[in-house]
Amino acid sequence: MSRFELRMLNQHFLTDDLAEPCSHGQIFLKVNSTVISNEDDGDWVINEAAISLMRTVRYGFPNAEVPPPRYYSAGIFEETLINCCGAYMLFCPSNIKWRVTISDDEVTLSEFIKDEHINFGDIQVTLKMSMYAEIVYEFAKQSIDYFIGKNVDITGWEQFEGQYNEFWEEYRELMDYIKNKYLV
Repeated sequence: MSRFELRMLNQHFLTDDLAEPCSHGQIFLKVNSTVISNEDDGDWVINEAAISLMRTVRYGFPNAEVPPPRYYSAGIFEETLINCCGAYMLFCPSNIKWRVTISDDEVTLSEFIKDEHINFGDIQVTLKMSMYAEIVYEFAKQSIDYFIGKNVDITGWEQFEGQYNEFWEEYRELMDYIKNKYLV
């Protein structure tokens, strides 16, 4: 039986003063019997991974016909799904990505690559789209819930005015899309 496991092991900010737009934490990612990420891999950027993963539910990945996330600066393209660092998914060579192919009510996940050079070969899994959507939604919900009641200081982080708000606006829109299409 094919399996896909994605869960957040923990989530935190790098400093106590909340002077950054990203949460960080460890991610457990397993496809069939292969563990791609666990606590030994250190921290990943959680909230940005969540928005990228939600975009895969809506558009697949990669998808050249879909514009990059609205919070990206001009000329930046969506090339990875999970990064260990880099505000707004920029400048991080430590990352994880995979192909997401949507076909009617199923999704196939394949071509898993970690840190640009670790290729997981022929590993692939096909799931009901509703199952994949639920896994991604739960990850995203856990991420956004972490921000409730926290006043994040984004001073100096935005590359254009309103970038942080664009991020959360698209995030919420994707959560609503998944909830209304797959979880109702």
